[in-house]
Amino acid sequence: MTYKAKHILFLLFLFIGISAFAQDLLKFRVVDFRYDAFDQTARDERFKKYDGSGFLYAIVKLKGATPDDDLRDYNFNFGNMNHIVENHNGEIWLYVQKNAKIVTITRSGYVQVSHYDLKTTIESGKTYSMTLSAQGPVVYTQMVMFSITPADSKAIVTITKEDSQSREPFGMIDENGKVAKNLEYGTYTYEVMAENYYPSEGRFTLNNQDENHIEKVSLRTNGARVTLDAGTNADIYVNGNKRGTSKWTGVLKAGSYTIVCRQENHKPSQQTISIEEGKDKTIQLTPPTPITGTLSINSRPLGASIKIDGKDYGTTPRNIQDILIGKHSVALSMRGYATKTGECNIKENETLSLEMTLEKSNESAATLPAGTSEGDKTFTVGNVTFTMKLVEGGTFTMGATEEQGKHVYKDEKPAHQVTLSDYYIGETEVTQELWMAVMGNNPSYYKDKGTNLPVERVRWFECREFIQRLNTLTGQCFRFPTEAEWEYAARGGKKTKGYKYSGSNNVDDVAWYDNNSGHKTHSVKTMSPNELGIYDMSGNVQEWCNDLDGKYSSEDQTNPTGPSSGTRRVLRGGSYFDVPQVLRVSFRFGVAPTARGGTAGFRLAMSAE
Repeated sequence: MTYKAKHILFLLFLFIGISAFAQDLLKFRVVDFRYDAFDQTARDERFKKYDGSGFLYAIVKLKGATPDDDLRDYNFNFGNMNHIVENHNGEIWLYVQKNAKIVTITRSGYVQVSHYDLKTTIESGKTYSMTLSAQGPVVYTQMVMFSITPADSKAIVTITKEDSQSREPFGMIDENGKVAKNLEYGTYTYEVMAENYYPSEGRFTLNNQDENHIEKVSLRTNGARVTLDAGTNADIYVNGNKRGTSKWTGVLKAGSYTIVCRQENHKPSQQTISIEEGKDKTIQLTPPTPITGTLSINSRPLGASIKIDGKDYGTTPRNIQDILIGKHSVALSMRGYATKTGECNIKENETLSLEMTLEKSNESAATLPAGTSEGDKTFTVGNVTFTMKLVEGGTFTMGATEEQGKHVYKDEKPAHQVTLSDYYIGETEVTQELWMAVMGNNPSYYKDKGTNLPVERVRWFECREFIQRLNTLTGQCFRFPTEAEWEYAARGGKKTKGYKYSGSNNVDDVAWYDNNSGHKTHSVKTMSPNELGIYDMSGNVQEWCNDLDGKYSSEDQTNPTGPSSGTRRVLRGGSYFDVPQVLRVSFRFGVAPTARGGTAGFRLAMSAE
């Protein structure tokens, strides 16, 4: 082979190598370059610079088409025109001499943009903007779906890529026993784990993005499927963990368990059961024992119909035995007389005497304010009227209860029993018009003419100042709700129907959130209320509580006020910007009280007299 032929062959290989290298490079482009007539930064005394000839530099502000693009990686050459690169609070500015028309832009690992025509001549002291868009590296992926049997095992899948040493979470299966995720090409090992089942391991390789990879796994139980039936509306606890109400079916590992049934105003029952591997069974549990007292009720005149908590109990006079302890509402009615209502507090093994006098009906009697019910309180500050809803106290399970779903967060556990006294809570979040009536300003970002939107962008300390001023104006004792009071009201108090969100299992019925809000707040009382007639406890704005943020205790509590120390205050309810997971009644979030979040507002509370 001649020298000339060898030289040509060398150049050919060199050309092919350079071409292949160029094909591996990514690309970027100038999306837009324009003069910004409204931006006077280049002439601002704080930022302007002069070149060696005494002319003002122009400023070109760089923008990325995607928020994760690092604009510091770009290099610019304006030919004979000098330029200076500066970082201003994360924004990249180019100071460029006048008369520049062409620019060459380079970036490591990318094909350069040569002699880009700005289609204008840079003028002294003017501000321009340039938007750049960079191509990301090509990553091939394939959809992977695990199908786990049994579907109710609540199995968790973890995976490890062959070239990685760390095990990563893949996800928890849904109610159909499935979980799916997009993964990069490669070979993976996996492990499927579930309580009361033996672990299962496997391996698969991904190399075809046109097909879903389905991995079927059958788990083998190390216990038995058990049904626990309390025979009443009692909460069922297995070794201290709540499993369900009235009846629960699931798998328990072989061994002995302590089963406790709890019900409000009942003495809990306790028993021990034994489970053998592979032997399914149904166990009838011992129900809790009612704790009761007696109500002796009389009236003037006699013969009035008796209703206790809405249930008929005949007519007066009457001794009513075996009434559950605690507070009950009593109503006496008779034709020609106004209905008389009251409240009684039954104590264990005691007889309470109650005598009520009915009055002749008066058709001209004053009615309650519109939108309120008996027991509620309405206040007016300036021209702004707001209502506080009466919440009858009681005992409830706070935290990660069963209806909250499978993906509750760690700080929602353990679920625990809380007993609360009567109190009042705001029918709505504090509105902008009420804030202005008290504070004389409006810090909110989203505003409308009626200012019936919830106030937002308020710090916890600012809300406390608002409450202090409101108390001075009204002579009342308003306050933040405790976290327990907030959750009890959100769940519907004594009228609860066990919803996931405040007032419904369908989030669109009761909440303004990420999917329907347009990423802004909305007027209060435009969604459906919860069981107590309270609005927006899920969504619209997050709500400050009085409690410091801290871990839950498993112990029963009465009127808890949260931890005694800490740096963060609790926010509840989620906002217009959040996904449904955050709008659940048990979800909690700790934030510094000095934070001014665009989604944070609050709701008033006050103790019952």
